[in-house]
Amino acid sequence: MLKRYYTDLVTEAEAPARQAFRFFTRIDDWQDWSSVIAHARLLGRDWENSRFLVFMPRLPGVPLPPVPLLVEILTFEPNRQITWGIRLPMASLQHRFTFVPVEDDRCRIHHEEWSEGALTLMLWPVGRWIRRFNDRFARELASMF
Repeated sequence: MLKRYYTDLVTEAEAPARQAFRFFTRIDDWQDWSSVIAHARLLGRDWENSRFLVFMPRLPGVPLPPVPLLVEILTFEPNRQITWGIRLPMASLQHRFTFVPVEDDRCRIHHEEWSEGALTLMLWPVGRWIRRFNDRFARELASMF
């Protein structure tokens, strides 16, 4: 199956992994610290597998208004990892954040996004915008600590 990585980036945060993870999961605050998020909300009260997340990204360099995206929480491992995305027959788009302890007061945040199958072909023309969005979001998240 055709596969393309848009982002495979590791940033360092000056905070324990547990603290960085808790900060990240406060989704209602994303638009306060990220220049590329216009709005974000979790549908339901808690992060859990099979819940949904809606967010409105601002793609750097794209002169269009933010459009809401609805994605499913595919994996949720408290204090460690969150993956969301879209899974269709013969196609998927997934976005994963993994929080890795380095020392007591630092962690690494591994930020990945990739597509497989038909979505890879459909998203090919906007791949650089996705990468710019992800890079800025990841760096802004790490800078909050």
